[in-house]
Amino acid sequence: MKILHITFHKGCQLDIEYVFTTLGHEIQTMYFDDGETKDGELYKITHDRAQKCWNKHKDYFDTFDGIITSDTCPTCRPFLQNNWSKLLIIWVCNRFDYAMQNEEQDKEFYELLRDIPNRKNVFIFGYTSIENIYSNHIRRVNFGDFVIKPIGINLMSKCIYQTYQGITDNDNNNIFYIPTYHNETKLMNLSKKITELGIQNRCERFNHISELIQYKGGIYIPYAWSTLVFFERIQLGLVTFIPSLSFLIELFKTGNWWFQSPFNPHNPGLLKFSEWYCDEHRDILVYFDSWEDLQEKVKTTDYVAKTKTILEFAQKHHDDMLSRWKDIIVKYNEHKDVN
Repeated sequence: MKILHITFHKGCQLDIEYVFTTLGHEIQTMYFDDGETKDGELYKITHDRAQKCWNKHKDYFDTFDGIITSDTCPTCRPFLQNNWSKLLIIWVCNRFDYAMQNEEQDKEFYELLRDIPNRKNVFIFGYTSIENIYSNHIRRVNFGDFVIKPIGINLMSKCIYQTYQGITDNDNNNIFYIPTYHNETKLMNLSKKITELGIQNRCERFNHISELIQYKGGIYIPYAWSTLVFFERIQLGLVTFIPSLSFLIELFKTGNWWFQSPFNPHNPGLLKFSEWYCDEHRDILVYFDSWEDLQEKVKTTDYVAKTKTILEFAQKHHDDMLSRWKDIIVKYNEHKDVN
């Protein structure tokens, strides 16, 4: 099939490119465009903006056998409101109503999503279970329970992974990576804190995920239910240290923390549905209960054994998610053949 992927997000672009190239399809990417709107306003896809996008690109869209939308859900709106009859896959990665007006102000958008079960050519699902929980139980827009998570491989990184073989305390690569996100820089200066613990580290941005292979591991304070980078690190086999759930809540009490909605620090139980704290991932992460505990675990973790566990999980995850994508194409083709 010849498929067009519409997104705002580079990570989604790379993951989808890998998936559908691997499955033998032709995949192209387009960033959403209505021909007029610029910058952050583009995320606010009203009826009129969706129609302008459709009118501008309809002939181009018609050259494809199917459309995938990712990152923010409203990029699917031009196709839903114009009754697109070919394959439409809506991969919800960032709360389906991100940047949108509420239902009272934009009733049509919610009605279009609720009508999806009546459209056999349309498949909608979250890239983590919190997307479905949010839509089904908080916004009353039922997506069901089906999830396809990011695989975490792109065409540039598919043969790259860490083994930790030969790493010693004297090696130059005994350095840990610290991201530049809110909780590592504004909640606290994480780099400074762990330097005081005697842990070598660098806090910096990277151009491509494969650059993290130079580090012994990463130390993070979670801010999102799921991220593509989370799965990219798994596929690289990198050991990741994060605060235990109880220590995370303790840290959040100290200052200017940030975590994606619908998180409530007074009722943190929902975090069991995040990639960081779900049972499925407990064996591929290293949790620390205090700074002293982090200091000890950085020294005593068996990195060779841990990365072996991570890479075994990564391979199974890869195969499971690829199979789910393939099944969607199969179901669509079966429906198309019947009709």
